[in-house]
Amino acid sequence: MNILRRERAFVHTHFVTDCAYLPDDRAREIRKHMARVLDELGIVVGIHFAASRAERRLRIVLECIPAAAEMRRIEQELATAVKDIPRRPRKTRVTIE
Repeated sequence: MNILRRERAFVHTHFVTDCAYLPDDRAREIRKHMARVLDELGIVVGIHFAASRAERRLRIVLECIPAAAEMRRIEQELATAVKDIPRRPRKTRVTIE
């Protein structure tokens, strides 16, 4: 997964990714990694994930707009956290015998 762009929306920062679907276990990994980074920066708000059917992209939403230096660090850490996650999860097939 890659971060395509960053957008500001009111009091949030949206990181638009090229991911179509994010499994729950991967979302927990990202939250855990970013909670540590945000804590180090003294930012007390968290992140959440937003998906749009029309856009077909996952957005990682930071619930604030930090200063420039903090924003660079957050974007670098987020890119590191998502780089090994596939854009689309592999298909699984369940058969009942």
